[in-house]
Amino acid sequence: MLSTALAAALCLAALPAAAQGFGAVERNQSAFSPALGRPLVYNVYRPASAPKDGARWPVLFLLEGRPSESDWLDQGFVFEIIDRAVDEGVIPPTLVVMPVAPFSWYIDNADPGGQGMMATAIARDLTGAIDARYPTAACREARSVGGLSMGGYGAVLFGLDHPDAFGAAMSFAGAITPPIAPKDAERLARADAFYDGAFGRPLSRERFNAWNVFTRARAAADRPGQRAAFYIAAGDRDRAGLLQSATLLHVTLGRRGFDSTLRIGPGAHDWETWRRQLGEALAWLGPRLDPSCGQEVAGASKNAASP
Repeated sequence: MLSTALAAALCLAALPAAAQGFGAVERNQSAFSPALGRPLVYNVYRPASAPKDGARWPVLFLLEGRPSESDWLDQGFVFEIIDRAVDEGVIPPTLVVMPVAPFSWYIDNADPGGQGMMATAIARDLTGAIDARYPTAACREARSVGGLSMGGYGAVLFGLDHPDAFGAAMSFAGAITPPIAPKDAERLARADAFYDGAFGRPLSRERFNAWNVFTRARAAADRPGQRAAFYIAAGDRDRAGLLQSATLLHVTLGRRGFDSTLRIGPGAHDWETWRRQLGEALAWLGPRLDPSCGQEVAGASKNAASP
């Protein structure tokens, strides 16, 4: 039987030439992060040609799952998905940035031996470094974030906590769960074994709940100002808890006035599903990307961004 990676590679090779080779991949790039006190490594996909006539590229920050460092490239073949979406006019030429942050859970963690202030490093330091290095549109209207599993959790977290930086957030099989109840010792023990020390060793229920997306959604709903739009996807054969939490998050966001879209489609917790989900999500994202930072919406009128 063919391995998943080999099968995907053969499928990629079978694509028409027009859908291949439009962009370039740059691996193991880095930018110094004051929040971390060290360089933050990232991989990037960039369009093949510089923007024309004074235009700027929109940016998609794509977060890896646990414990991946380059799986969006090596198993997700994100370059092919983006190439095809650009070729078909689904999105404009877009820079894709994939931070390397395994086991971080995309939160700020100042514990000795921890992953550091990763949320601040990405949302503040890396966004600024990318805008300084590449011809990008440096505004929330042109900047989005997405991710799978752990990265799906991180994408929702960034959309809630940093709507000034990200105008849209996409979660694919996000590792999203409700807060841990005070007397739920069994769940606390399971979480302690699963979350890689991101919320303390042993896991602190208070810290976990403070960073929980349901907690953050309540806080974000009470803040005035801009809000990100959310796209939440899960496969119908994914883990039951993730399906339930994805649905609950969508309902929670909707009741609190957020623009939230839920997609439950065929698939499991695997790359075949996540590749398809990203492709479908780009059709949702395209009308919401505005590389002119308020002048016009790329590829559609502003009214097209409304569900």
